[in-house]
Amino acid sequence: MARASRIVIAGCAHHVMQRGNDRQEVFGADEDREVFLAYLRDASERFGLTVEGYCLMGNHVHLIATPQQEESLALALKRTNQLYAQYANRRHGRSGHLWQDRFFSCAIGDSHFWKALAYVERHPVRAKLCRKPWRWVWSSAAAHCGGRDGSGLLDLDAWSEQIDPAWWKDHIDEPEDETEMRELRLWTSRGRPWGSDRFVRKIEARLGKRLRPRPPGRPKKKPEKRVRPR
Repeated sequence: MARASRIVIAGCAHHVMQRGNDRQEVFGADEDREVFLAYLRDASERFGLTVEGYCLMGNHVHLIATPQQEESLALALKRTNQLYAQYANRRHGRSGHLWQDRFFSCAIGDSHFWKALAYVERHPVRAKLCRKPWRWVWSSAAAHCGGRDGSGLLDLDAWSEQIDPAWWKDHIDEPEDETEMRELRLWTSRGRPWGSDRFVRKIEARLGKRLRPRPPGRPKKKPEKRVRPR
């Protein structure tokens, strides 16, 4: 069965999730994470990908990123993953595929951007790795809450013009909406946009195809045209 084509919209934020092959660990030490972020920073600059949020877990990575061109996302991730896989295999004396073949992503509407970013930055708390999102060193949460950006990926000047770091710190410390998070995970796995109906309809019009799920049940048949007897 052919894979559904990935929908990438230039100028629109995307939630991206990349897993290790067979869910294996991809980061064995803090140095590995530093190397990955350096590769991601260089590839993002090279191919025109703006990274607005990130979280590195043990066996997967989450990003919120905006491609300047449609191909920017795939090119930046491909280069980052290839270079990091070569480094990791060499450092840890292994061979074979490090990453799952295909990363998952979905375009995010403006009304859902903050929800997606909060989801990414809360991830270590959900995984019980820390009690507060900003305590996890390997995510954008600390920088967005007023700390420094050790990754070199984030534009904190632009961030502070939009968001009060103290407000964001309180916000990501609140419980998340489980329904919304299930939606984000679902649409990311399916590669379909997540946002308001207006946002999704706009993308449908742009692509010329329906992306929203159809109502359950069989489609209604059009009534047969009656012919008046003569």
